[in-house]
Amino acid sequence: MAGTVGRPAPMAWSFRTSPAVQAIATGRMTCSAGHMQLPYHDSHPNVAVNYFWHSSVPNNRRNENYTLYGNCTFPVRVGGRTGRADLGFSFKYSLFDGLTPSMTVQDSGNPLDAYVSDLEIAYDS
Repeated sequence: MAGTVGRPAPMAWSFRTSPAVQAIATGRMTCSAGHMQLPYHDSHPNVAVNYFWHSSVPNNRRNENYTLYGNCTFPVRVGGRTGRADLGFSFKYSLFDGLTPSMTVQDSGNPLDAYVSDLEIAYDS
């Protein structure tokens, strides 16, 4: 971000379901993403479960803490049971300009704490 000092910058991101999640899917998924601090939204209805979802969040300021979140839903079959999966994710980030001392994103000491995902399955009756 050194070239954007004083100006907002985009933050590119991507998401793909794991092979284990892809293996239980029985149909296409619908996904949407949003942002806790910026007016950003992205959605993709009816995409393949192995879809490589990518986008850019505009207007990030340097050294600010942000949270992006998303959700995908799709039909599944697990152990002979059918249902609907709800796969959510969120991640925290901060863009460092390369000049100003960096702020940490609610640092717990573990860099993996900045990312969270959760898979819930509601089985058919």
